[in-house]
Order: sequence, then structure tokens, then C-alpha cells
Amino acid sequence: MRMASNDRWTHAVAHLLCAVALSGCVGAIGDDGGDKDPNGPPTLLPNGRYDCSGGPFPVASEARRLSVVEYENAIRDVFDGAATASTHYPSSYGTSSTGYSTEPALYVVGEQSVHDLMVAAEDVAESVAGSLVTILPCAAAAGAAEDCALTFIDTRITRAYRRPLESEEVDNLLATYQGGRESGASFSEALAMVTAHALQSPQFLYVTEAAAPDARPLDDYEIASRLSFYLWQTIPDETLLAQAASGALYDPEVRRAEAKRMLADPRADVALRRFFREWSGSADVLPSNKDPELVPGFDDLDAQSMAASFDRFTLHTARNGTFHDLLTSSDVWVDENMASFLGVNAPTSEWAAVAVPSRSGGVLTQPLFLASTAHRADTSYVFRGRFVENRLMCRDIGAPPPDAQTAFEALPLPEDPTGKDKSATVNSVAQCTGCHQLLDPVGLSFEGFGALGEVRQSYPSGKPIDPSGSTNVDGNTVSFESYANLLPAIAEADATAQCFGRQVVRFAMSRSDSEYDGCAAQSIGDMVADGMPLADAIVEMAVSDSFAYRLDY
Repeated sequence: MRMASNDRWTHAVAHLLCAVALSGCVGAIGDDGGDKDPNGPPTLLPNGRYDCSGGPFPVASEARRLSVVEYENAIRDVFDGAATASTHYPSSYGTSSTGYSTEPALYVVGEQSVHDLMVAAEDVAESVAGSLVTILPCAAAAGAAEDCALTFIDTRITRAYRRPLESEEVDNLLATYQGGRESGASFSEALAMVTAHALQSPQFLYVTEAAAPDARPLDDYEIASRLSFYLWQTIPDETLLAQAASGALYDPEVRRAEAKRMLADPRADVALRRFFREWSGSADVLPSNKDPELVPGFDDLDAQSMAASFDRFTLHTARNGTFHDLLTSSDVWVDENMASFLGVNAPTSEWAAVAVPSRSGGVLTQPLFLASTAHRADTSYVFRGRFVENRLMCRDIGAPPPDAQTAFEALPLPEDPTGKDKSATVNSVAQCTGCHQLLDPVGLSFEGFGALGEVRQSYPSGKPIDPSGSTNVDGNTVSFESYANLLPAIAEADATAQCFGRQVVRFAMSRSDSEYDGCAAQSIGDMVADGMPLADAIVEMAVSDSFAYRLDY
């Protein structure tokens, strides 16, 4: 069932204009709301710590459209897998400032995306109509009537909106059904129209919260949505909605218990996988992305195993390990393909964790990370160093100038230069030294791994690799022979732990952190610094003021 083209356009434009208006009214960091902040951010003390004895410390958040993954998961869960998500749902646009893919600015609505959202809603509506008896058992009865349509609205659309419907919302949806029937549509066609109506509404498309010109706690349904999209990348389940209905989610300990339940559930794999992939910048690596001479025979199956190995390592560590394990473990998860790649014995089961002494850098020595932070035929000590400085230690090293690559290619280099030769040449240029004296030593400590993450002893020229150096960690100079005795110092640094806290905040809140998030990030950082389970630190975000209070400032 398709609406007439003009009707579809008018219908969707009305909903999307409503969505855009709603997006603007809920506020965001940097909004000019005047001096309305009665609480203020926590006080930053001279020692660099936040005084968190007061509070609560509410934060701003911005309505955002669901990502493609969230949309697909939501469609699955609204209709219990009986309806198919549309491939027309628009993806993101632009580049994330935090590295995380749910920033609101990536999902702005333009003319083309308005059209795509219409088509997506109607695609799902057709799928619902085709599976209506499974989705709505009362539809099987002859002459299914309005009370059955109300059951559909009360169950499926309530789930889509993630909260009980307002009476006006029920009336509008019911009017859509009635209008369809009056125009000659069958029962299933009329409910398809209701579905298309609901799936184009801001209540479904956006993660929204009521505006807060004055500081306020979130209501329980808003908290339930935050929890479900943070830990599951989808809508709340019935257990979480029942907690919201009881008013219990306002209690931090109830939120902690729910977050632990959700993190232990396999449904959390999607969110955890996205966090560690986006934090580390580790993307799938195809054989076509790399020079075939690096590791002869590396094929699509090897590439799939490499990606799965990274995900198994991070998921296992998130649920069973510590932050120190994340950065210093020598475990690599192997199947037959990865075992061959690493030169270790194949596991007796399909997958197993194997200690590989030459890879004692946790996530930083996983083959997928190393291959992602490298060029096609050569390593990139700059990419690897940038991850450590920017993402692991939160030392803000700006982007290179636009002509950086051209300028580098013009530098006089010795024949068959080593990584240290290149670094010394770049650092001899005054305008390059400020950044490269920080990036290069750390990145060069991983030169013993090639562009596909393979272990190597020398450069293709035969020149030996020298991964030694020194760098500043927490104000102290650390000298190292390679990454193997550098990463323990980085893993134990307070700055690294606090940076991880900030990364969790950025991921959970879909925006850059601010001073208002200082106590949330600090609490998470303190937990990982104290060696507490990584899972507890991830759960801690759900207990924070940043997660449960808001103020549009």
C-alpha cells in the first residue's frame, strides 16, 4: 500500500517539520538560554579534580535522530521481528567531532532525507500489513474492528514511542485509521497508514526529552530511553518499561541494577562493539585495502576473522576485565584463520583466547587496530601515536594542516628511510615539531607491527626497526624499549583513566563532554584507575547526574 505521491510528501513534511521544531526546543550545549543555571558546573579545584560534594549537576542534551543501527533495531523490537526495516532510512552526513556516530549534527533533516524517511516509513508499513496476524492476533478475526486497531496503537505504537501515549496522540492515530477505512482501505491497509504515520513522527524518529529551562530530573521514561539506547542501541524492553511505569528508575541504585542486567545481556554487544570500534578507530580491513605482499594469502575469510577477533577481545574485556587488561593483555581471540595469521596453534573449539607474548598491548596490539592505523603498504606511526595522544590520553593535538602530505613529500629523506628517519626529518621543520614530538615517539614504539598488524623484525629494506624512545606521561618522562614497557605506564596514568571517563561520557551523551559532565567523567575515571571491573565503570555512567538530570543552558 502506497499513498499518493503528493499526500506522502505533505504527510512527511508535516511530521519532519514537527521533528525539527522539537529538536530546536529541547536545548543543546551552547544554546543562548540566558543566565538560567541555578546549579552551575562542579568546581574545578587547583589540583585538577572536580569538587563533587554538591549537586546534582544537570547537563544539556539535544534531540537526535536515530542512527541506522538504532532504527533497524527499533523496527525489529517494536514488531517482535515480524516487520522488516527499510533500506531507505537515511544514514549520517558529515564527520563526527567526537568520533562517535550518534552526534545530532550527523543526522540533520534535509529535503532528500525527508523524502527518504517517508519512503522508509511506508516500506515498514507494507511489511506490517503483510505480517499483521502475527503482530496483532485480533486481526485474524473476521471483520476486525476499531477496538482491535486500538490494541495495535496501545501496544505497538506505545512501544515505538517508548512511553504511554497522550490522549491526543491516540486520537490522531485513531483518526488516521478511521480516515483510511472511510476512504475504502481494508483493515490491514488502514493499520499500515497508522504505522506510516507513527514511524514518521518525532516521537519515534528522535530520542527526545522535554525542555528544561530550569534544572530538572528526567522522568522515568526518558531515563529508560537513555538506558536502552546507551547499552542496547534500541528501544526499552518490557522489563525496563515496567520499571519506568513504577517510578523506580529515579533511584540511582535501581538504575545501576538495570544497567548491570542490560550490560550482561547479549543485546549489549551492539553498543559495546560500536564503542570500542569508534573509540579506537578500528574499522573492518579488506584484503583490497592492503598490499597483497604484506601477508601473502590474506583473504576475505582472514579479514572477517580479524574483525571478529577484535570484537571478541573487547567484548570479553568489557564484561570480565579491567581497564589495565584493556591496555596490557596479551590475549588474542583466535579461530583457525587467526591462528594461522599469528603463527599459533589452532584452538580445539571454534574460538579461544590465546596468550601471545609478542602482543602484550591489549587493544593496541590487536591486529585489526594495527591494520586500521596504517597505510596500504606501510605503517603509520602518526596514526598510531595520534590514537594514544588524542583518544587514550585526551591530549588535544589538532588536525594537520591541509598541505601536510604535500609538504612531507617535498622533504629530503635518506634512501629507504626508517620510521625514525622520517620522524627526525619532520621534526626538523619548526612548524611540525610541536605536534610530532608528541605523536612520533609513541607511534614509533609500535613499528614492530606492519601495515596489516603482522609482527616484523626489520623494514622491507632490511634496515632494523628501533621502537625505543621516550615520552611524557602524567608529567614524568618515560623511557621505553618498545610499546611493551610504555603501555603499562600509560595504563597506570591518572590522565589515561580520566580520559577514558570522558570517552564514556561522549559515547553515552552523543556529544562532547563539558565541565558540567566533570563529576560523571571523574567518577568513571576513578573507578578504572582503582582497578575496578570495566563493566562497573560502564554502568557508572547510568548512575551519574549527567545521565539523570538536564538543564538547557
